[in-house]
Amino acid sequence: MNGRAPRLMSCGCVVPYGTTCQHYRADRAAVDRRRPNARARGYDSKWERESKAFLALPGNELCACGCGRSADMVDHKVAHKGDKKLFWSRANWQPFNLICNRRKAVRLEGAFGRAASAAPHPGGTSETDLRDARTDRGPRRKTSERFFSPDLEEKNSGPRFY
Repeated sequence: MNGRAPRLMSCGCVVPYGTTCQHYRADRAAVDRRRPNARARGYDSKWERESKAFLALPGNELCACGCGRSADMVDHKVAHKGDKKLFWSRANWQPFNLICNRRKAVRLEGAFGRAASAAPHPGGTSETDLRDARTDRGPRRKTSERFFSPDLEEKNSGPRFY
């Protein structure tokens, strides 16, 4: 017994912490069978050679997201979705750290039950901005690191920041 609470899976199964149910495993196996392997998707020895050369170029030592981590992989700015011309276009490459690349993938492509967010358009207008304009909601409020909430204000203790 590991002392952790069991997990409730989306299918309704209750499983011990750190394990998955047979439904989840069957679904993942079906997805893996349909998806071609990395070599079939173009990530072969030529890709390894070219991406290593790209990372060796001056200016490609650090992650493109600005985190300051060293770049250890090449990321496609625009997902190529099998388009070989876009896949090999160096203008579509950027140096990335694996951690940052996974974070970007979750944000833009969706994962962990999250919907994919709209990537910004070249003109600076995102899908969110277009939706807000259509619904007359106006732009979204930008929150700072310390967000003030008047609902959390207590008597004689001043405003609460979180």
